[in-house]
Amino acid sequence: MRSILLWAVLSTSLYAGELTFPESTKEVNVAVDATTLDVDFPFSNKTDKPVVISKVQASCSCMSVGVKGGKQRYEPGESGVIRATFDMRNQTGEVQRLTHVWLQGDSEEKPSVKLEVKFHIPELVKPDPKTLRWEVGEAPSPKTIRIEMSGGEPIRVKNVIAPPANFKHELKTIADGKEYELVVTPGATTSPAIGVYRLETDCKVETQRVKQVFAAIMKPSKPAPPKP
Repeated sequence: MRSILLWAVLSTSLYAGELTFPESTKEVNVAVDATTLDVDFPFSNKTDKPVVISKVQASCSCMSVGVKGGKQRYEPGESGVIRATFDMRNQTGEVQRLTHVWLQGDSEEKPSVKLEVKFHIPELVKPDPKTLRWEVGEAPSPKTIRIEMSGGEPIRVKNVIAPPANFKHELKTIADGKEYELVVTPGATTSPAIGVYRLETDCKVETQRVKQVFAAIMKPSKPAPPKP
């Protein structure tokens, strides 16, 4: 009987409580010129016990998170807000970011709450693909990155800053201000290498004015083992 009572006392002291979030996932359409963005997750304590937030942590260095106002303890019936502030300056396309919330009593490995934001960020200078790949020993034939411009106004590639060695390139204008091609040819494919190209444009949005693309020579992927 004593061991049962002791277990009950320990279980009560470790009880983490719960917070209710009307939304744990949000989708946000981001303005093309946004540099920072706040996303709020309201919550409330609908239990009959106080709940203490012990830690809030972001999944990426591009965001800071915390409890608005700094309050950590919430009595039954009280409400609050988790606020995530995002640095959007180097983000484009479809981006997903997570926030984890630990309540008092949670283990370090298992936070009680996971909050997710899905961003839709206009990409004005859009390369496809962003990385060209060759395998070591593959014929050093040219490959092409197609660069499409969007947003309604012409955007021109003004300069290409190329890697110092092993790759040659040619920029082709397919439709001035709308579409370009970057044709890359490796000098040799005898060993792994990577090249970074910086495409400098006249895009009016400063955060999207320069776009990086890559050329990589990689070791061959290991073949899958034969099935028994």
